[in-house]
Amino acid sequence: MNAKKFALGFLDLAVKAVFVIIVVMLISKYAKIAYSYGYQIFNQSAVSSGTGRTVSFTVKSGDDVDTIADNLAGLGLIKDKTLFKLQERFSEYHEKEKPGTYELSTAMTPEEMLTVMSGGQEGAEGEEGQQSQESGDESDGG
Repeated sequence: MNAKKFALGFLDLAVKAVFVIIVVMLISKYAKIAYSYGYQIFNQSAVSSGTGRTVSFTVKSGDDVDTIADNLAGLGLIKDKTLFKLQERFSEYHEKEKPGTYELSTAMTPEEMLTVMSGGQEGAEGEEGQQSQESGDESDGG
């Protein structure tokens, strides 16, 4: 009887120890992933260095950040769609992307792409952007 109690107690202890080890390993794994995403949200990097590859990118009326992220990833402008969505969510350009065609580069960070798509910098080639640049050029010449 004593041996049976001892064996069951040892088995119970072993199962609990294995459970604790698995939980600690899972917490460690997901903490590393969370840290990596948190770090990359605020320390953004471009897909490539140097001049990169320039791509025309169109944001259509009604496109949400999921669609934009899917399209950017499809063109090779971003590496991670989920990370881009988080970067957009925590940026000052959250839900400020405007419809139009933009010249984006693989050398741009996601923040720079969001700035361009929100109309905050040059690189916009939408109808409004072309008209304002053309009218600015005409006023300088006359």
